Amino acid sequence: MAQVPTAYSNGRLSVEVHLKHAADVFLLDSNNFQHYKAGRRFKYYGGNYTRTPVNITVEGVGRWYLIVRGGEQYQYRFY
Repeated sequence: MAQVPTAYSNGRLSVEVHLKHAADVFLLDSNNFQHYKAGRRFKYYGGNYTRTPVNITVEGVGRWYLIVRGGEQYQYRFY
């Protein structure tokens, strides 16, 4: 698995993703990221996007993982 972008949140975290092609964009907490890596069902914030930029905001303390499937070329920033 390629390097997965991560960020730590103290309560609220947002990400902006600029896609070149339609893609699935997910933000996962640590527990759901482990489920994702193991091929099990997981809960996520996000979905399939055909327009850019994609903005996702989550609430919760801890590490969050950005997954982009189907759009290998993208740029992102956490804020």
